[in-house]
Amino acid sequence: MSEAIFRGISGRLHRFSVHRPHEQFGTAPAVYCFARPGPGGRGWTPLFLSRTGNLQKRLANHEQWPEAQLLGATHILIHQHDERDAREYVEADLATALKPAMNGPFLDAELTEAAEESGVRLVWAA
Repeated sequence: MSEAIFRGISGRLHRFSVHRPHEQFGTAPAVYCFARPGPGGRGWTPLFLSRTGNLQKRLANHEQWPEAQLLGATHILIHQHDERDAREYVEADLATALKPAMNGPFLDAELTEAAEESGVRLVWAA
C-alpha cells in the first residue's frame, strides 16, 4: 500500500494511505481526501478533504466523487483516527494549508470554529 504525507498549516505532518475508489472501505472513522496525481506524476494533489465517523457509509455513492473525477481524481486518501477532536484538527490543519479546490473559501469560518474548539491557532495567509 502506498502512502501520502501532507504538511498542515501547523507544520505537523499527516500520513494518509492511498486507495483506489472501488476498494472496500471499513467502518472506521477517518479523514479522507479525493486526490489526483501531482504535477509530473509526483505526489498527490488534494481536491476534496473531509472527515467522517464511518468511512464505508460515507464513501458509498459520495455526492462529491463525480465532480472530483472531472477534476482528475483517481484515488481516495485515508487518514484513520478514532477520536473526533483529532479528525477535526487534521481536517482544519490540512484544509487551511492545502486549500483543496472543491472545499472552497466557504469553509473558512467552519474550519476556524473547529480549530478553536480543538485548541489550534490558525494563521490565514493572503
